[in-house]
Amino acid sequence: MSKRLKIFKTPWHIGHDHDLITALKDVADFDLLVNYTRRWDERNRPLPSNTKWVNHFEKGKYDLAILNIDQQCTNPKLNKSILTQEMKEVIEKLEPSLPIIFINHATPVYPENFPDGVKANDYVSPTLKKEIMDIIGSYPMIVNSKQALKDWHIPDRGVEQAIWHGIDANEWKNDKVKEPRVCCFISAGGIGDRYYNRSYLVSVQEELRESFGIELQWINSPNNWHAKDIKDYKEFLAKSLVYFNPTFASPMPRSRTEAMLSGCCIVTTPQHDADEFIVDGHNGFLVPHNDVIGTAKLIAGLIDDYKKAKVMGANARETAIKLFNRKRYSEDWIKFLTDLKILK
Repeated sequence: MSKRLKIFKTPWHIGHDHDLITALKDVADFDLLVNYTRRWDERNRPLPSNTKWVNHFEKGKYDLAILNIDQQCTNPKLNKSILTQEMKEVIEKLEPSLPIIFINHATPVYPENFPDGVKANDYVSPTLKKEIMDIIGSYPMIVNSKQALKDWHIPDRGVEQAIWHGIDANEWKNDKVKEPRVCCFISAGGIGDRYYNRSYLVSVQEELRESFGIELQWINSPNNWHAKDIKDYKEFLAKSLVYFNPTFASPMPRSRTEAMLSGCCIVTTPQHDADEFIVDGHNGFLVPHNDVIGTAKLIAGLIDDYKKAKVMGANARETAIKLFNRKRYSEDWIKFLTDLKILK
């Protein structure tokens, strides 16, 4: 490789950005746009050494721009929608030959705003899909799951690839002694209830409380446990026995992988590739995305059977180390950039 890449990037989820920037630390330096809609919080992740902040895009300085997009970026009332489209326009105007890669974090499932279309009992909105793909255009696109790649695919549109995230297992603790606790960490507020399947989570939470006397800890939501910082969060996960993720349309949640690396017994839905690495009864459990009573009963049984849940949590950690490691993630990105002839 003749030189290090200089990459301009709009900030997104801190965990995702930290993993990507760190994975490319041997080949690239990043400039992050300050005062973008997303903020970096040092309590969450340290800023990688190959990163600095800039307050504008500078012509002639970069080898690549990476922009982020999700299902909310068609909503004209949201800042990240406005900024995503404006940033693309700024780069195209100042330096039309500069390569741009979009990381599409969404799925075309967003019935609160786009209730058109039903596919296999899942909402799939042709309108939303078209609006997002009109923004991305023919630029190369990365998505976070294979299912998302199928959902977003448009024949002959351009280069697209699914890349699973990659996390350093050494950053996550796995306590030998677990507390008999079930927890979950998905977005607690905002729009997209169907997207995150929050109604299912709330119903399971209530069923566990009323029928089994178990309090599901919805991390960082009102009246539940709140993390002071990333260290506090890691320690809480490391001591948790069961982790429930009700995802319906969120492509490959990182928080679930973090729980796997923390040795939690995983209970999740088969959506977005989970059925490719969760072997039911071995390293976790796959449950339907709407079976409240069955799921609550399963979780309560795992809380009672500490030994069984502990063994499956250990198996989940082994799976995560094998499939979601940073080395594989780095190799996937380097190959993608090399195939595009951005990295030589």
